Amino acid sequence: MTLGPPALASLRSRLLSLVLLAVVPALALTVYTYLEERELEKARVREDALRLARLASDDQAQLVQGARQLLVALAQLPEVRGGDPAACSALFARLLEQFPSYANLGVIGPDGTSSCDALSSGPTFLGDRGYFRRVVESLDFAVGEHQIGRLTRKATLNFGYPVLDDAGRVRAVVFVALDLEWLNRYAAQAELPPGATLLVVDRNATVLVRYPDSERWVGQTAQDSPFLGAISGGEDEGTVEARGIDGVERLYAYTRLGGPSSADAYVSVGVPTSVAFAEADRKLVRNSAALGLVGLLTLVAAWVGADLFMLRRVNALVRATRRLSEGDLRARTGLPYGRGELSQLARVFDDMAAGLEAAEQRRAEDAELRRQNFELEQQNLSIKEANRLKGEFVSMVSHELKAPITSIRGYVDLLLEGEAGRLSAEQREHLTIVSESTARLLSLIDDLLDLARIEAGRIELHECALDLGRLVRGVAGSMRPLMEAKGQQLALDVADPLPAAWADADRVTQVLTNLVSNAHKYTPPGGRISVAARAADGRLVVDVRDTGMGLSPDEQAHLFTQFFRSRSAAAEGISGTGLGLAIARSLVELHGGQITVSSAPGQGSTFSFTLPAAPA
Repeated sequence: MTLGPPALASLRSRLLSLVLLAVVPALALTVYTYLEERELEKARVREDALRLARLASDDQAQLVQGARQLLVALAQLPEVRGGDPAACSALFARLLEQFPSYANLGVIGPDGTSSCDALSSGPTFLGDRGYFRRVVESLDFAVGEHQIGRLTRKATLNFGYPVLDDAGRVRAVVFVALDLEWLNRYAAQAELPPGATLLVVDRNATVLVRYPDSERWVGQTAQDSPFLGAISGGEDEGTVEARGIDGVERLYAYTRLGGPSSADAYVSVGVPTSVAFAEADRKLVRNSAALGLVGLLTLVAAWVGADLFMLRRVNALVRATRRLSEGDLRARTGLPYGRGELSQLARVFDDMAAGLEAAEQRRAEDAELRRQNFELEQQNLSIKEANRLKGEFVSMVSHELKAPITSIRGYVDLLLEGEAGRLSAEQREHLTIVSESTARLLSLIDDLLDLARIEAGRIELHECALDLGRLVRGVAGSMRPLMEAKGQQLALDVADPLPAAWADADRVTQVLTNLVSNAHKYTPPGGRISVAARAADGRLVVDVRDTGMGLSPDEQAHLFTQFFRSRSAAAEGISGTGLGLAIARSLVELHGGQITVSSAPGQGSTFSFTLPAAPA
């Protein structure tokens, strides 16, 4: 099956991609213009909001000055200095009607208890108010904190002034409470944008004024508002884009109410970002729609034009090329020849197809022969590469596994030796199983590494004159405890004298250990195993005989194949990997010797291998 080209690889797709790329700068310019307009709108809104906040702050500063002048005058009146609460309250009640911007007027005695006020609220302790304490300390006009009044229950800013006796001591403090409701009226007259707010909070994040919905918010604490967190850094004024106490995202401008030197309350004006950016959003939608329409029309024109002027001819060339690639040497484009590039390409293609058709007869046999030779070479290379990769993979995996397994076995052996404390019988049994399993894994890894080295031709033999008799007795001695534990008899028959062998001692030990170990595993309890070494025909011969289960002729034919296990061994549950004999055979043959087996089912087996004698 011939797959079509990917979508982005076709001429039509590339042409449309070029059209889209031409639209990208216009789209980028539209987005840049939109972002720039947003920044301009943001700056304008922030400037307007900050101007309104400053005007409100300046107006309050003027009200503070007016309150000072009023308090200075009140401190001189007999009703205030005479100590008559009724006359004093009546005076303040009349003044409150004349000055509706105030929420209350009154007098506080030296003990901090109010003696009279315009609301006739009765004695109330006000000695903890900041303005009262500052007046007593400074003997001068003082401004209090923005607060919710105890007498008025309104958001106010209180001012105090001392009433002094002839000795200059404070005999009373006259106070006036400025009603912050004037800020709501100020905001209503300012014609704020839809959704805009005017907010006044004190240093404890208590809402003093909030336009609109003042009744809903006044007195509430809004310390968790992101906006209040933004202005809590202590700056006198600034702007911030944040979510307000009602959850609406706004552009806020804020400043200290009454100026930088005034009490610590802030007035802010916030305009919703949706209102501030409405015009910029509208222009973005309009420009994007126009750009999208122009882009769509351009794509349609490119689609139709490409089909009329290019794709039909290109498709004819593609069809002819596909037929030619499928072996149809009679394929032709069928296009008229002219001076255009596509016409010239069609002529060249038709000439090429004609030449291929004429030469095909002469090259058929040679091509087929080359193809077959090439396939054989590729198969041989693939087989060699597969064998190489298999050897490298086995070697790499074996090396990576050997270190952690050796570490595991070492720690398990330490535990079995009691290095980490006394073990229970069950723990020792389990650890013994782990130790034996890791030993089998290490043996398998060593076999795999040897096999990989042998197949890769990286085995180095360190040959020398070898005392074969001594080697046989050493291997037999190492295996004897295992055989005695199984009730097996081990006999040695080493010729004396025995010539030296020319071999690698470690590798011959590996071969002999494998053969004796197999005899031990496959011989039942009470069986007999014998190891003999002798000289014959200028070579040395080693025989390992057992009285085990024996092998069938079919099993003997595959015995030295990698990973082969006899059926009887598998049925008896005898452990093994099927690699030992394959490795043994390779090692013996590397020495120039041979290994053979003689066996019959139920009659045991004899494994023999030869080694060259050491030179005289």
